[in-house]
Amino acid sequence: MSDAGASTALSSPVFQHFLVACSVAVIIAPFSYYMGIGARMLKLPQITGYLVSGIVCGPYLLGILSTESVVDLNIIEGACLSIIGLAAGAELHLSELSRSKKQVLGITFGISAVTWLFCYGALDYTSGLLPKLGELDAPHVVAVASLGATLMMARSPASAIAVLKEMDGKGPFSSLVMAVVVVKDVVVIIAYALNMEFIRVSILPSTTGSPHLLGMVLPLMSVMLSITVGLCGGLLLSMMLRPHSLLAAILPSMSPAATFKVKQLVILLVSTLIFNMAHYFDAEPLLACVTMGLFMVNRRHERADKEKEELHMMVSQIMSLTNVAFFGLAGASLKVLAMKDMFGAALLVFVVRLAAIFIGSWLGCYSTSTSAEYRRLFWMSMITQAGVAMGLARLTGTRFPDWGPHFQTYMMAIIMLNLMVGPPLFRQALVRVGEAKALMLPIKGSGVVAAQQLQLGSIIIKENGAGVSSSEGGLVHQHGHGLGGEDSSSKSDRDLDQ
Repeated sequence: MSDAGASTALSSPVFQHFLVACSVAVIIAPFSYYMGIGARMLKLPQITGYLVSGIVCGPYLLGILSTESVVDLNIIEGACLSIIGLAAGAELHLSELSRSKKQVLGITFGISAVTWLFCYGALDYTSGLLPKLGELDAPHVVAVASLGATLMMARSPASAIAVLKEMDGKGPFSSLVMAVVVVKDVVVIIAYALNMEFIRVSILPSTTGSPHLLGMVLPLMSVMLSITVGLCGGLLLSMMLRPHSLLAAILPSMSPAATFKVKQLVILLVSTLIFNMAHYFDAEPLLACVTMGLFMVNRRHERADKEKEELHMMVSQIMSLTNVAFFGLAGASLKVLAMKDMFGAALLVFVVRLAAIFIGSWLGCYSTSTSAEYRRLFWMSMITQAGVAMGLARLTGTRFPDWGPHFQTYMMAIIMLNLMVGPPLFRQALVRVGEAKALMLPIKGSGVVAAQQLQLGSIIIKENGAGVSSSEGGLVHQHGHGLGGEDSSSKSDRDLDQ
């Protein structure tokens, strides 16, 4: 009986579709990988190559991946998103943030608030001019504008790390940038979760007599549930990776390389499990994974530093593989013809976002008594978008099948513009503040203030003679000369260029 059941399951159309989709994905994965390398050679982020490869192989150009195949591979996409969320949470070190929280939180609030307000207005205006989105009723337009404005607040930590490595960026400005970027990433994911719940309450018909009460309570309950699921996942993962766990009893018989790979597999499986559990309970999966990463790197025990370093290394290597799959699928799911029609509206929102970030950065720096030079230049470091913004856009595309794919394509068009313009502006800002050490420029500022600001955020630079240890963006590096050096982990560092 069981054999018959297994045979029926294997011959089902769903399984056959999934098997074919996986086979095709395995075939085109090398193409996506080398497209990423080609993009890097052109001084573009690697994910640009992954996206282009997905567009080329997708249903709207060559048709190697059909629309059904892209849908069938959603389970792989969930695993990729879980790692993106875990990595984002693992970047936020609360003990390091507390040293300069007033400055970091003030600038983060200024940029986030002004960006949301400006972009909400721009998206509310442009949505009515676009195909499909222009046909939505007023509540849906509000949902689109609010979600889009939330995504426009995001800034890619990994692309910031890539520019800092390229320019050998080191100093108070670089440290402040990374601290704000990491905090803003977490704020965006929490705001996205709240948006999703408000949409669920305001758009879906209410079956109770107190919709206003539900509208206030359900979003908060969903966020709390997401955090609870993430904490449970962090506790489970820490128990499985600790020295005296059942897994540790098996690992001594393996080589160090095999042990490392088994631990990576455990991280991938647990994060995917937590992502799907949150989805099952109608919580926010990405927020749950962010909470799990945050829990893992902020636990206090005697092996905390060593475990953080090991976790960062493992997650960064996993991301080098999952990014190929995720951004390739994101490219394949884009409606290419619709993107062409959306370019004018995307360009308008892009310009509005630039203005909003400039104003928000200036206000945030001014309110926290940050130097006049930083007030002029800080906005140039906040433009680039990549992994988290694209992940949230893709998540929206799958959750709302009627208007979500068009929303995703619209957001992708704006994000691509930010991805192209952001890195050169950040490089220019580093040069102008004198922190581009790759160009042999001295760090501006000295004395106690500079020494204190060097401790900001996710980049902690400790100079001990010739050695420098820095922890940034979810990856711990040991360099001989700061952020720009390479060691045995240089391959993983290059894969972080998102």
